[in-house]
Amino acid sequence: MRRLTAAAALAGLIALPVLAQEKTYEIKLKKEAKGDRVKVATTDAGDMTFLLEVMGQEMKKGEKKTVKLAYTEEVLARPAGEKKPTKLTRTYQTAQRVKDGGKKTFVYQGKTVLIEKKGDKYVFTADGQPLDEEDAEELEEEFNKKDDIPLENEDLMPDKPVRLNETWTVDPAKVVKAFEAGGPLTLVKDRTKVTGKLTKVYDKGGKRFGVIELDLDLGVKELKLDDQELATKPGSRVTAKITLDACIDGTAHTGTETGTITFDLKGDIPNGSLAVTGTAKYDRTAEDLGAK
Repeated sequence: MRRLTAAAALAGLIALPVLAQEKTYEIKLKKEAKGDRVKVATTDAGDMTFLLEVMGQEMKKGEKKTVKLAYTEEVLARPAGEKKPTKLTRTYQTAQRVKDGGKKTFVYQGKTVLIEKKGDKYVFTADGQPLDEEDAEELEEEFNKKDDIPLENEDLMPDKPVRLNETWTVDPAKVVKAFEAGGPLTLVKDRTKVTGKLTKVYDKGGKRFGVIELDLDLGVKELKLDDQELATKPGSRVTAKITLDACIDGTAHTGTETGTITFDLKGDIPNGSLAVTGTAKYDRTAEDLGAK
């Protein structure tokens, strides 16, 4: 009897960690909705090189740019089916850019900007005055130009609960379709892979938070440039590593996000070739202020 009891106890001890590892977590990121108020700070830094060769002549252009923003955002409208709010305000405490060594403070620093979608474009006014094209350059890039990866973080989350350190894979067909609808690239499905992993779960302020690591490896088929689609050479790719430390129970926008995106694109153009290489890094912090 003693021997059986000891064996049973040992089996119990072995089983406990196994059972603990089986606990799963649903990941739900809060979507922007009317009434949301969030305090945000972002830094985006890019170092890109564009090399164009035409009829034996090389033209090389480099760009280094860092944009720092801090603002309080309030969503005024987001109809069902829209990827972004169609009407919102941002009160900017900081709005600055350093580009190729030159520093610029945007005119809307210290002001409230109304951002509103009219037709298929967003328009911008600061304290009731329309922003001209130069002053609205960074806002135009964020809201009207299709230069970003056309996927939201929630698009990359698992469709079922996951265990800690369990890797999930995002359907590549879904990723390819998103880029076909918008974005600067078209992709090759067989050379595109996106994975995620939940590495930590903890509670803070009565809410559940988690640390999520995302890895994107995008096989590029075409580069969209000036309304043209330029075929790229095999091996052209964009990779990204993103870390989220955010609320995962769907109740708050609070969290941080950091990412590094690397570009390595090569292709042929009439009478020459094109190469785009470089790295972009960003970090973002958000604090949910709740509805008024």
